[in-house]
Amino acid sequence: MKITIFGASGRTGLMLTFQALNQGHEVTAYTRRADKVTITHKNIRVIEGDLGDYKKIKEAVQGCDVVMCTLGIDKNKPNTVLSDATRLILQAMEECGVKRFICMSSAGVLGNDSGFWFGKIFMPLFLKHVFVDKKRQLEVVKQSKAEWVVIRPVGLTDSPKTGQYRINEDIPTSRSIPRADVADFMLKLMTDRKYDLKMPAISSS
Repeated sequence: MKITIFGASGRTGLMLTFQALNQGHEVTAYTRRADKVTITHKNIRVIEGDLGDYKKIKEAVQGCDVVMCTLGIDKNKPNTVLSDATRLILQAMEECGVKRFICMSSAGVLGNDSGFWFGKIFMPLFLKHVFVDKKRQLEVVKQSKAEWVVIRPVGLTDSPKTGQYRINEDIPTSRSIPRADVADFMLKLMTDRKYDLKMPAISSS
């Protein structure tokens, strides 16, 4: 398949790109800095562009089979980066006739799905503004015409891929998950329709 990945230079995005190429897919990697996509492969195309550059976003989406989003925010201050970028991505998808959208969000985005310590203490103190925009992003996705799935991973680690993880439609069952397993699940969702229009949580077994 032809996959466009937004956030391809992040740690999860790079893992997703690597696994997709390893499975024989063609990848268009959209990033703000091309030099951060450190993968060289005959089936990768890197597009460098700002998250507000609709022309570049549309160029990245044109002709693909599925769009995947692993965008994140690293600064806890008021912003609309995720929601604005997602709105432009979905607009480009609609104009280009691309239907499938797989988006990585985070456990905690529903408000009651991240445990007491993270949900009641850590998130309000250190990630309040990040999650405000993550919630806006969810609304943008839900209001779109795309065939979407939003996944909610727990704490991301750089541990090796296990291939064994739990998917829950409400509360996750552990506190961490390897990025490699998140990438594995996202790629499975290209053809697995079980979670269409849902927001499943993913956590380690």
